[in-house]
Amino acid sequence: MTELIVIPTTMTRLKNGWKRPLASLSKMGHDRMSNDEVLAAEINSRKNEDPAKNVLQWMIDVGHGVLSTLSVKNEINAFPLCSVVPFAINHDGKPYILIASIAAHTKNLIKDQRSSLFISHPNPEGDPQSYWRACLIGKFKEVTVGDDDSAHSDAVVIVTAEQQEAMLTRYKAQVPNADAYLKTHNFSFWSMDEIISIRYIAGFGKICWIDGDEYLSATVQPSLDEVKSGSIEHMNDDHVDAMVDIYNAHFTKKSTIVHMDDLDSRGIFLQCMESNHQVYIPYGKTITSDELRVSIIDLVKQARIIAQQ
Repeated sequence: MTELIVIPTTMTRLKNGWKRPLASLSKMGHDRMSNDEVLAAEINSRKNEDPAKNVLQWMIDVGHGVLSTLSVKNEINAFPLCSVVPFAINHDGKPYILIASIAAHTKNLIKDQRSSLFISHPNPEGDPQSYWRACLIGKFKEVTVGDDDSAHSDAVVIVTAEQQEAMLTRYKAQVPNADAYLKTHNFSFWSMDEIISIRYIAGFGKICWIDGDEYLSATVQPSLDEVKSGSIEHMNDDHVDAMVDIYNAHFTKKSTIVHMDDLDSRGIFLQCMESNHQVYIPYGKTITSDELRVSIIDLVKQARIIAQQ
């Protein structure tokens, strides 16, 4: 067994020479850290950083995570069950997944919506604990289509048919064949409608809890409503060629007429008029109204680079 030697500073050292800050040892957790160490980790995590914005960017970057639900299987009742799931992010920042009714995690969520979604650095080298990870804790609710999208309940999230179609379009940016799942395997969307808290670890010594309301705030999830209609009209009137370039760079079936249907703080919705095919093209980050023009120009530049390859 490797011997652990505690040095009377802020470091620990193993006999093999590997070392890292004592206050940030992930294996200790907050339960074994002193109040001063917990406070230091909290302050350090927010120094020149916005943890909630970081979590959102990490979610954009990875697009999949580990879903944990509470098992209903008799032999392991109420034990956590984990599974890998792709996810998309709705306009309000809430992640949602597409899962089958026969799946174990779906049966678990029907019985108990309490769950978590864990994301982590996709390509860690060496010690994975030295890289970022986050765990969103809340409740996943099934998404159903209804006439009143504001009539949420403790059991379901009610959306309009148009909103569900937008969810599917966003999700297909992660899983292109999602249409087939919905048609043949009795899949449905589930949204983390309640985000209670987020466990944030950005590396050694950068640890804190993020309140769900902080993550869902307008500061982290900006609205582009004030510029949306004018921007869409401008693109459709004056820049069809740019949208054609964006669309054709991402899809093998080419188009000559493309219409912008919608946009949000994370991407644009384009419609191929010849095939009635709607797509969602992400910016790769969350933007504000002031950044919209540059972000669309960047999409055009990227598309034209792809076309030349």
